[in-house]
Amino acid sequence: MNMSYNTANKSIPNECIIDIRLPSEWYETGVLEGSHLITFLMASGAVNPLFVHEVKKLFDKDDKIVLMCHSGKRTKLAMEVLKNAGFSDVSDIEGGIYNYSRLGAKLVEYKG
Repeated sequence: MNMSYNTANKSIPNECIIDIRLPSEWYETGVLEGSHLITFLMASGAVNPLFVHEVKKLFDKDDKIVLMCHSGKRTKLAMEVLKNAGFSDVSDIEGGIYNYSRLGAKLVEYKG
């Protein structure tokens, strides 16, 4: 399920959002304050082998999770991976952080 900016901005706390981009992308554009930063696809294109493990440390399987990447493409695959791992309430932000920030979401500098 894709979530528009208006829906996400009004109803989803940043603490439910996982930004799955690469650290270099976090440095480049900034991040949503309070969101979780867990890279899904490594620079090599391989899935981060610790992705599901890291998500399990933060969320229970029935918690609301909203994924976000740069434009919304990587989140589709990450949603499938999480659903296959037993997470039941996984969605993504339509158009990724690019669209989300263009429509008014406030980003903060990523400091590593």
